[in-house]
Amino acid sequence: MKNTFKLFLVLFLIFNIMGSIVVTIVDLYKNRYFQEYENLKSLKNGKLYMTVDFLFIKSGTQDRGSDNGIGSYVIQGTLLSNNSEIELAIGKQEFLGTDLRRQPLYRSKLTGDFFLKNAPEEYYNYKFISFYIGIYLKFSFYIIIGIVIYLTIKHIKNRKYRI
Repeated sequence: MKNTFKLFLVLFLIFNIMGSIVVTIVDLYKNRYFQEYENLKSLKNGKLYMTVDFLFIKSGTQDRGSDNGIGSYVIQGTLLSNNSEIELAIGKQEFLGTDLRRQPLYRSKLTGDFFLKNAPEEYYNYKFISFYIGIYLKFSFYIIIGIVIYLTIKHIKNRKYRI
């Protein structure tokens, strides 16, 4: 039991390190570093940071992921405001509601991301969890960098005074 917990902890640390490095570097490169925070702010204060738009749905497909896992439901369609084509991953087809031709959307003024307007609470909970995980991974990146710098300085000091 004790060895299983240690193995779980080591695997968690390895995946945390890899995930935080990848997420932070990719988001810095794509200039969307504060996207999760801004989307959280937008969803929590929709009257100030959101605009309403409509999506005319052309098609919807179940994305099974790379290993035929659960995946998510993806809809493609045209926006009413500017006739642009978008693709929106919504998780489950049940989140669409009753009208399968036209869906009201929220559009964040801060990031430009789209969210279903009349989706159930489960949809928004999923979005909040993904935003918090992204923020956690970016924050843990700096803790990892701090630990690496500390261990490097400690190693250099030990090597410097060794005879």
